[in-house]
Amino acid sequence: MLAIIPIYLSAAEAAFKSFDKRDEQKIKVGDIENALKKLGHSIKGEWLEKMEDSIDTEGTGYIEFEEFLTILQKKMQADEDERELREIFRVLDKEKKGEVNVNELRWILKNLGDDLTEEDIDDMIADVDTDGSGWVDYDEFAKLMGE
Repeated sequence: MLAIIPIYLSAAEAAFKSFDKRDEQKIKVGDIENALKKLGHSIKGEWLEKMEDSIDTEGTGYIEFEEFLTILQKKMQADEDERELREIFRVLDKEKKGEVNVNELRWILKNLGDDLTEEDIDDMIADVDTDGSGWVDYDEFAKLMGE
C-alpha cells in the first residue's frame, strides 16, 4: 500500500479537522467524501460503497483520524491502480479510437496465466462487449480487468 508522505499527512490532518466541528477527533461518515475532495481526490459513489465494510465498523456514524488515513491510503492506491490501467488501455488503443479490439483483449487474457479456457475468455468478453461490436471502451475494459 502507498505510504502517506509527511507533508501530505499534515494536509490530511487539516482536511480531517475541517470536518471535526467539536474537536472530538472524529468526523461524520457522511463527511468522508468532502474531506477526501479537499485533498484533491474525486470520489465515485461505487468506490465508497465498496469501502462500506471498512468504514465505521462500530456503527457510530463517525470515524477517527486513523480510520480516515486508512481510507485515504486505499483511495490513493485505487487512484494509482486506475492510472496504471488507463496507461495499459492507452497502449492497447493502437488506433487512438478510445476503444480496444476484443482480439487484443483475447490475447492478453490468454497470456495472463490464469488458466482461462477459451469459453471463459468468450464469456468475459461477451460480458463487456454487450453490443457485439468487437470493441470495448475504457469503462468496459476496466470492468473486464476487475476494477
